[in-house]
Amino acid sequence: MKKFLLFTAFYIMTTVVAAQVKNPETEPRELAPKEEKAKSKVGLPTTSVDFLLRGNTKQDADDMKGALEDYNQSIKIDDEFARGYLSRGSVKFILQDFEAAIVDFNMAIDLAEKKINACNKRKNVKIILEDHKGATKEANKAASMKPILAEALFNRGNVKYFLDDTTGCCEDLQTSGDLGFLKAYNYIRKYCQD
Repeated sequence: MKKFLLFTAFYIMTTVVAAQVKNPETEPRELAPKEEKAKSKVGLPTTSVDFLLRGNTKQDADDMKGALEDYNQSIKIDDEFARGYLSRGSVKFILQDFEAAIVDFNMAIDLAEKKINACNKRKNVKIILEDHKGATKEANKAASMKPILAEALFNRGNVKYFLDDTTGCCEDLQTSGDLGFLKAYNYIRKYCQD
């Protein structure tokens, strides 16, 4: 019985102590300036990523209007959020608003290319300065944008197909495939081979 009481007391003490230790993952993080604008009630989305994720959930549930509203809010918070433009363009494509979809895909492509180029330039400078850790981080940032660029090119290629721009369609699909979006090759066989 003493062992049981001792074990119970030890368990309660460790639980109390663990509850008092600060966990950095549960501590509130400092918001970026663009996220600061979107502060709202607890439990509601506040960042561009929050709105993107909620929009994705609505899109999966076939609530295109709700998804579009969330993607708009995501872009309003961060007007350089390539993933937001990509997602909004996808909804516009589904709604067959092809002209508006291509505008969003173009924006996603421009933003992704700009970020990749900036990261590569910073990487080169860091290599010269022998900051190899920093150069690796920049290379990783650039690499993380390539899937977004590839998907945006794939989507824009599909829009161009529906706008009867076969040449533009095939060029975008080829570049998308070259960047690793392998699904593009199925569409190249479908749209681009006579």
